[in-house]
Amino acid sequence: MTRFDLGRRLEPIRPVTDLGRGFRAEIADPAWFLARQWHLGEHQGEDAASPTLVRHVAAHHPVDPLLPPATDPDQATDPAVVPAEAIIEAESDEWWTPGRRIRVGRDLATSRPALLADTSLRLAGLPPPYDALDGTGVDGLTAYRRRAELGLTAADFPGVPTVPAADLWDPAEFVHTAEFTSGGVALQVPRHRGGDVDWYSVQAKEPPAPGSGPEVLREVLPSRLKYPGAPHPRWWQIENAHVDIGGFPPDRSHLATMLLIDLVMSHADDWFSFPVEASAGTLVTLREVVVVNSFDEEIVLTAPADWSLFRITGLEPSTLAIWPTAVTPLSDRPVDDVAVGLDEDANLLWAVEHRAAGRDLAPVAAATGSTSPPEGPPDGPPQAPDTSGEVLGSEPVSYAYRPSTTLPRYWHPYPVREVDGRRRFVQGQLRDLEARPPVPMPAPVSPLLEDPHAPADGPAHQIEPAALPTTGVRLQRQWKLARRTDGRPVLWMQRQQLPLIGPPVSGLRFDIAEARHPSAG
Repeated sequence: MTRFDLGRRLEPIRPVTDLGRGFRAEIADPAWFLARQWHLGEHQGEDAASPTLVRHVAAHHPVDPLLPPATDPDQATDPAVVPAEAIIEAESDEWWTPGRRIRVGRDLATSRPALLADTSLRLAGLPPPYDALDGTGVDGLTAYRRRAELGLTAADFPGVPTVPAADLWDPAEFVHTAEFTSGGVALQVPRHRGGDVDWYSVQAKEPPAPGSGPEVLREVLPSRLKYPGAPHPRWWQIENAHVDIGGFPPDRSHLATMLLIDLVMSHADDWFSFPVEASAGTLVTLREVVVVNSFDEEIVLTAPADWSLFRITGLEPSTLAIWPTAVTPLSDRPVDDVAVGLDEDANLLWAVEHRAAGRDLAPVAAATGSTSPPEGPPDGPPQAPDTSGEVLGSEPVSYAYRPSTTLPRYWHPYPVREVDGRRRFVQGQLRDLEARPPVPMPAPVSPLLEDPHAPADGPAHQIEPAALPTTGVRLQRQWKLARRTDGRPVLWMQRQQLPLIGPPVSGLRFDIAEARHPSAG
């Protein structure tokens, strides 16, 4: 019997055409090609050749520390050493970490045993897991704050900074405001909400005067600008397939995106860059830039006067602020997490403490970030049974009067008041009307809801109405750990303002008559 075995294999076949013609990229109709170039206006261009050398003069103005070196030997406020976030967002008492409060307190108890008899100096309010030590020893921070009263001197607190960090937080608007100096001019960091600090975070009223800083002449070699997805300048170069800028066709409503894609795809060969040496914590100004091309021509470059992508308000177009920033700092869980927003139904501004002093107080809806109270107070009286169903006309119904619905302890009202001729949201205090007699609800725990400079006879906290959007804001305090430029670690407590999708909804009602079945008692 005849047997046939069939198989398949791939065999390379030499093309019959000449590959050399394809590589030569011949033009079939040169006259048509020239006419097409004339139609597109390409004959009006100029042969700019290629840059081969760049000479530039750069002026460097160091950003001065917030504190003079005599009072800041650790350079904690020097922008050349410490990340700008750690300087701007620092709290005045952030040096006193829980471990230092315990350690300094133990040293004081050893050198001053009489302090142990004062119960007001005991440790209190430590976040977990340090809360197990509450009431067990002397609190170093409390003793330091009362050092004049207790007769303590600087020798009793070795290693403690003599000058505390400047607190640049505005408790009424929930932003930081800082001012540095460089080259004899002021650099403002206005309305910093927490997070990254970069060149665009600063502004000035005037640029540094020419000649006020050292100017350095450098000769460098330019190179072609490279970025992910950039077209290669030569033929037969394999491009990165992971990024395809031309594969994102914009719709007709995104004209700017279409123009940007056309610029990237059509003129990528014309973009060059050159390095400029700079140190962290400086203002760098390019005074002069001269480009030498392959025809040995020298071309002087100037910054465009009408528009610039990297331009700081108040400074020259060729000036850029170089900050040492905290790149991917290590973060812990927020120590405090507070939602602030206007409840339109209750006509009140609420500050809801979801987390305070390292303890969870109220759940947060992860998907929406919205806030609503639970069905009843956590430790209040039992609620009336649900009587929303049908009630027979022959069945007697009794009603119970409640002055208002009861809110949890971590909800704090802010009614509108007139303060020094300005309308402000002023912190109030709820009362538990279910108790007999009514008792005040606890005051806020988080320092985000207090003003350390508030007068003793005035409100503890005020909020500027213009600082709050209609959806509210979310405030967080959390520890951040990063590196200084000298390699040492830097730890600071960051206060940050985040957007909130929806404001808190309290469901607050007054003068309630609740129907009760006879079985409910």
